[in-house]
Amino acid sequence: ATSVKTRKAVTVLTYLHGLKEAQLVMDDLKVKGLDIDLIELRTLKPLDMETIRESLQRTNKLCILDESTKSGGVGATISSRVSEELFDLLDAPVMRLCMSDAPVPYASSMEKAVVKRGSDLVKGVIELCG
Repeated sequence: ATSVKTRKAVTVLTYLHGLKEAQLVMDDLKVKGLDIDLIELRTLKPLDMETIRESLQRTNKLCILDESTKSGGVGATISSRVSEELFDLLDAPVMRLCMSDAPVPYASSMEKAVVKRGSDLVKGVIELCG
């Protein structure tokens, strides 16, 4: 893909609701000349490090779209593993799009304000590729 050759692509790891959010913004990113190599995380143990490695060999940038909090969340664990095992493939620090370290609100209207969305992913990809 042209976007990979021009260094305008990012590996995106996500799961559950994040997958839908990422799929919704893929066309918006293409219009901006950017692309994502989207990986749906189906299991954390075992974590498919080979698929992540193959993607990072193409993109050299990683963004984790995560529904959990910054400390102790899924993204923290994945970021740690990637930094330990695949550091040489990264051209930039791992970007984690996740909730702040605060209790998750029960009300769905408030939850929408703290859980990262596709629009946050677009901003993150632009930042990584900029």
